Amino acid sequence: MNEFREKLLSIGFLKGGQTKPRVQYGRDAEGARTKATTDELGNTVTEHNNKMDQVDVRIKAPHIRVSSQEVRDA
Repeated sequence: MNEFREKLLSIGFLKGGQTKPRVQYGRDAEGARTKATTDELGNTVTEHNNKMDQVDVRIKAPHIRVSSQEVRDA
């Protein structure tokens, strides 16, 4: 299997054990109720209680380090 694909499929789950997501209730600038759920990896889903039933998702992707090496022909 592709390692990157496996990481994408495992978003929101920790192999060492799963903890409960944090849920915060509040109101937006217009006074409509909101519900923000944050999982163990810091990904946040915000549900807005308005006519459109808007849902915002913020995913914190892992940092990937890339390096290059100069190759010369002999």
